[in-house]
Amino acid sequence: MADVTARDLASMLGISTAAVSMALNGKPGVSSETRAKVLALAAEHGYITPKSRRGELPTKNIVSFVIYIGVGVAEQTTFSSFVMRGAEAAAKEMGYRILVHYFYADQPWDEQIQRILSDACGVLMLGTDITSTQRDAFLQFYTLGNVPLVIIDNFLFSAYVDCVGNDNTYGVKSAVSYLIKCGHKKIGYLRSRQRIVNFDDRELGIHLSLAEHKEAGLAPLQIIDVDISPDKARDDIFAWLRAGNTPAEAFFCENDMLAAAFIRVLKESGYRVPEDVSVMGFDDVQICEMIDPPITTMHAFKERLGRISVELLHTRIEAGDTIQTSQESGLMKVALSLQLKERKSVGCRKLRE
Repeated sequence: MADVTARDLASMLGISTAAVSMALNGKPGVSSETRAKVLALAAEHGYITPKSRRGELPTKNIVSFVIYIGVGVAEQTTFSSFVMRGAEAAAKEMGYRILVHYFYADQPWDEQIQRILSDACGVLMLGTDITSTQRDAFLQFYTLGNVPLVIIDNFLFSAYVDCVGNDNTYGVKSAVSYLIKCGHKKIGYLRSRQRIVNFDDRELGIHLSLAEHKEAGLAPLQIIDVDISPDKARDDIFAWLRAGNTPAEAFFCENDMLAAAFIRVLKESGYRVPEDVSVMGFDDVQICEMIDPPITTMHAFKERLGRISVELLHTRIEAGDTIQTSQESGLMKVALSLQLKERKSVGCRKLRE
């Protein structure tokens, strides 16, 4: 049988794919008799085991790591580089080679998809920029792809493919609750005009937190809409201040890059951070520690996102799954929690007053 898969071996032996995987990987959980049968059948049909991959690297050991470029959010942060670092480390351990592709939403899709799938045994896609309106067009992957796919940093497709990402809603709910617990009753929201799924999830987290603390006597949420580009966001914030607006006591910013831009504008405009205005970010990228004051933020486990994505993709590859057949064994939606990273950009009013 050409290109025999772990799923094929399982079917021929009348056992589960999981049992075949444990036998091939030398893991406990199967009897020695079953392990011997699996290895014998694998050898008979020319199946390349994971251990063989690590030694001789077969032809199809390539994983395509795709960075989707759409509304421009992914280009404004170093988030993707950390995810890729985790993915590359895990891929190397498992005998895969990662090829990085950029997928541009404003260019013809068919050629890009074919290039991504060419010679790949699986695809990882950083889907930060994929929006709800692009979902139907994106489903071309289902007709063209005969390999498994894992979407990273976007749960829009969790009903169709495996997805790994941050728990944006409850991460932001925790962030805003932290600001309220610090004594801030006037909460602001630096909101990107470019809307992606993650930002909508974060906005929901703000409203959940405000609803939970509705008895705290909070002022109405103050929203400043800005461009996702830090330079353009600076212009937007300056214009908002020049219009005679006064910022709230504490702001949640959609990501760290916007938080950094906001802090710079506030300081240039005569506001002290955090004495006058507290500022909080999201993601925990390098800029958080490069600005004065360092940014209090929600830490995303970025490298772990990449590692878990590769591990999940590896499981699908070993089982012989495609995008279509992955649904038969149950899709995975892995949401990583976030961790509060306290620095100096948020102050507590109840300690000062």
